[in-house]
Amino acid sequence: MTETLTPAPDVYFVVAEVIHGPRLAPRVGGGVYCSPECAAHGVRELVNDLRREEGGSGLVLPHRGRLTGCVVTPGGRMWAVSILAHSDLPAV
Repeated sequence: MTETLTPAPDVYFVVAEVIHGPRLAPRVGGGVYCSPECAAHGVRELVNDLRREEGGSGLVLPHRGRLTGCVVTPGGRMWAVSILAHSDLPAV
């Protein structure tokens, strides 16, 4: 009997990148998610973490079918928080 392997569905990560202001390395949220809907929790969590750490303001809105976050800090830094599928990430 021959077994056929079924590819696993994509996994999702939450990533924050500085899009304006003093640069910092991108941050990856603390979890791996099974769907964009599940990763929405990670977006909210990472936006809140960045907002607390840098003393700024944050918001979360739907964009192109996925939740997206933004954090603006008093120091002029703006973070974009996105849900990325494993297949969207660059190979290392």
